[in-house]
Amino acid sequence: MACSVSAGGEPASLDEGQSALEGGECPLLGEEAIEHTCIHASVGPFVTVTAGADPATTTTDVSAEHTAYTVNLVSSGAGFGGAVLYTPDGDGDFAIFLDPSVNVSVLDSSGTPVAVEEDVSIDPAECSSLSRALVVELSSAETYTIVFEPGSEQSALVLIENLAEFNAPEGILLTAARSYDPPSWVVAEEGVEHPFTFELPGEIPVVSGNAGKGWVVFAHREGESDPLTYCFYQGGASVWHPTTPAGIAAGEKYEFVACTDGAVPGDDVVADHFKLSVLKGDRLAGTTTVELLILDEGCGGHEHEH
Repeated sequence: MACSVSAGGEPASLDEGQSALEGGECPLLGEEAIEHTCIHASVGPFVTVTAGADPATTTTDVSAEHTAYTVNLVSSGAGFGGAVLYTPDGDGDFAIFLDPSVNVSVLDSSGTPVAVEEDVSIDPAECSSLSRALVVELSSAETYTIVFEPGSEQSALVLIENLAEFNAPEGILLTAARSYDPPSWVVAEEGVEHPFTFELPGEIPVVSGNAGKGWVVFAHREGESDPLTYCFYQGGASVWHPTTPAGIAAGEKYEFVACTDGAVPGDDVVADHFKLSVLKGDRLAGTTTVELLILDEGCGGHEHEH
């Protein structure tokens, strides 16, 4: 899906959008949301409404989810315009898709304009039913007024999507175990199609058994030709078989010790291959099982700061 993006104003060029990505900035409006909305723009459901002439008194509502609204605009001395109401179903970023590329502004309940975070121009070769999308941050506690500035277009297609439905981070869950009688291991090893960006964890939780003062190894790499980086975690208890409540609680996790590349908890790590192994735990507490959830914080689902 090809599109260009800017932080408000006129739609950016594709080169500017690509430069933003290469500079580490993640677009708020991703391909999945555009593809999804393009389907609704083509097959519906469809609703036709007429915009109110006065933004202060309009009652025309376009809040239904996943709905393509044809908004008939009203004639004024300067052209065709009007206003509609929208109440979001959550808090966060929303995309207002338009066709044709008419100019609109979004006002909160006090009449204050809402800042446009991204103004995206959609390639007609990729989606002929949509021309433009404005990304704005909205609150479910507000009802917003979308004002169509006077122009030559007599109607506009409008679809509004909650981007939280599309920007959830990808993730994998690694589950590894060590049994003791007889001895056996379950080693978790997973690869992903594209590299994940994630924070190196400070601890790895135990979901059954107890860590004691045993060891877990978490390894990762980026690319088949790269060597594995090994990160070592030690059980939080001070003895192999804790029996006090405090000792048992301390053994419910493995705590970070060191990585072979010098990384520390909180550092951003990029990898596409992961391996998790339980070397030792509290054998008297039964099978030691650990789980590690790795979430991709890259452009697939990175939460941005406003």
